[in-house]
Amino acid sequence: MLRIAKSLITILAVAAIAVGATGAYFSDTETSIGNTFSAGSLDLNIDGGNTNVVKFNVTNMRPGNQPKGSYTLANVGTINGYLDLESIAVTDTENGCVDPETVAGDITCDNPGVGQGELGDVVNLRLFVDRNGDGWISVGDTVFYNDKVANLPASFDLNEPINAGSSTKIVALLDWWSTPNDDLAQGDSMQLDITFELAQTTGQ
Repeated sequence: MLRIAKSLITILAVAAIAVGATGAYFSDTETSIGNTFSAGSLDLNIDGGNTNVVKFNVTNMRPGNQPKGSYTLANVGTINGYLDLESIAVTDTENGCVDPETVAGDITCDNPGVGQGELGDVVNLRLFVDRNGDGWISVGDTVFYNDKVANLPASFDLNEPINAGSSTKIVALLDWWSTPNDDLAQGDSMQLDITFELAQTTGQ
């Protein structure tokens, strides 16, 4: 009986050692602690600031005039972006008719006559990306509009890339060449509003 008891104790001891041995696997640990994330930025400056820029305040316009304005658009953020033109609006205003307008056939002579003026119909506008910065259309510049002011679309998906820390120039060149309808625009006025947008992707 003693011999059987000793045999059972031996078997249990061996079984315990076997169980312990099968549970002893290699292991190792490493850590990933302190992961941080910060958002980049798209920040468009116009002519060095973030306030509205009035580029034109032209009076006494007449055939032969060629006023010009250059906008410097800078990406002062940390993410590359693409420049578009949005919310373009032209408002022509009749300011009463002087005698040459009436003789030319102008019958919209309200004062003020918002939406009745003809200045936008006789003044041409060229908009272009001025890549060499000289203010005039040169080889390599991109002209994206060349037509009468009155025909301007509401937006341009220009998709002009401006990398972080870089800038580009957009020039507006207005040309009042002589037209048969010049007298209709005497005394009239117009307002041109443009919003520049910097977006993360094209087509935004």
